[in-house]
Amino acid sequence: MKVLKVIGASVIDGAPLMLLMIALIWVFSLGSTQVKDTDYRISQAAYAYTREIISYGLTFVNTDDEVMTTIQKWKDDRWGAQIGALRVLCANDFDYVKSLGGLGSGQRICRLIK
Repeated sequence: MKVLKVIGASVIDGAPLMLLMIALIWVFSLGSTQVKDTDYRISQAAYAYTREIISYGLTFVNTDDEVMTTIQKWKDDRWGAQIGALRVLCANDFDYVKSLGGLGSGQRICRLIK
C-alpha cells in the first residue's frame, strides 16, 4: 500500500514538470519551423532580382533554341546585367536556370556564359 501511495504521489508531483517539458518541446519545435521558413524566404529573395532580369529578357522567347540564341546575343553584345545575372543563378539557383529550357538546357546555358 505504501508503495502505491509513493508511486501516486510521485506521478502527481511530477505532472507539472512533465507539462513544462512538453510545453518547451512544443515551443522549440515551432522555433525551428520558423527558422526554416525564414531561411527559405531569404534564399528566395536573394535571387529574385536576378530572376526578374532574366525572365524580362526572355519574355518573348518560346523555344529552347530561341533561349540559347538570345543568351548568345547577350554574350556577343556584352549585356553585363543579363550575363551577370545568369552567372549568379548558375552558381546559386541552378533549378531556375534548368527551368528556362528543356532537358539539358541548364548545363548548356551555364557553359555558354562562362
